[in-house]
Amino acid sequence: MELIGLNDKLDSTKKSIVTVGNFDGVHCGHRILIEELVKRAEKENKRSVLITFEPHTREVLFPDLPSNLLTTFPEKKILVEMLKVDYLLRIPFDKEFSEKTPEEFIDEILISKLHASDWIMGEGHSIGKNRSGGRKFLHDGMSKYHINIFTANLKRMGAETVSSTQIRKHIIKGRVAEAVEMLGHPYLISAQRIQGLKVGSKLGFPTLNFKRPPSQKVLPPSGVYAAELEFSGNVIQGALYFGECPTFTQRDVHFEFHAFDMNGFEPQTGSNASIWVYRFIRGNQFFSVEDKLVEQIKKDIIDIKKFFLEEKQTWR
Repeated sequence: MELIGLNDKLDSTKKSIVTVGNFDGVHCGHRILIEELVKRAEKENKRSVLITFEPHTREVLFPDLPSNLLTTFPEKKILVEMLKVDYLLRIPFDKEFSEKTPEEFIDEILISKLHASDWIMGEGHSIGKNRSGGRKFLHDGMSKYHINIFTANLKRMGAETVSSTQIRKHIIKGRVAEAVEMLGHPYLISAQRIQGLKVGSKLGFPTLNFKRPPSQKVLPPSGVYAAELEFSGNVIQGALYFGECPTFTQRDVHFEFHAFDMNGFEPQTGSNASIWVYRFIRGNQFFSVEDKLVEQIKKDIIDIKKFFLEEKQTWR
């Protein structure tokens, strides 16, 4: 997948099929659109192009509301690339861009830059200032722009439509398993490795420490989670702890990952790794003595290994 910007133009001799949106979380509903995008592009020998905005349009249009993002842009890029999209167009979204009319967006972006012939969109999608370019506008304009419009229904689970809003609620309340089901993949946290205080090693459970994600990133409650660490082609199962470690004083909120088997490899300090969070195991606890903490960690590890052995769903 190639990352492109507004200054890039694609070869006019080949047409593009596009989809447009914030795609926060790249959840099951988004995957329906993206998989249809890739399938059509491959079948018709066209480019698949996913257009997204940075920052999230909500941050610009409603600056007083909290951001609460499921995916930072680097995380979104990882998830989109896994779905085999050819091009990811990153549009810097600001007040000026938000004032564009639907006609300007189509003429300047879809026609002039991407040479689009088809557009895959979800039901209810709209573009342009004040969301004026809705389904009727787009379908009525097909003959003018020579772009075919294809709509898809987003995935439902029971009575709920899969949505970024619902997934955020699950994550914030610690219902990670429910969030993972709606996402279609474990919850992704991209984090930079940093030096730790070696407290885990002293307890007999060495950990890799990671920098806390940006403030706008949605995080689950403090506690222990079943997770995988991915870096440089390696995927390692283990226990993720997120919190201020109340048993030990004067510690900031931090992330640490205890790998069950590093196989002689580990991410370098300063490098980024992907932490895939599967399941909430237990909340933050204070232990009056270290022995009690060690005993609980052993129980956590048994629970997490059992989860990976018996319950983990294949998603890659």
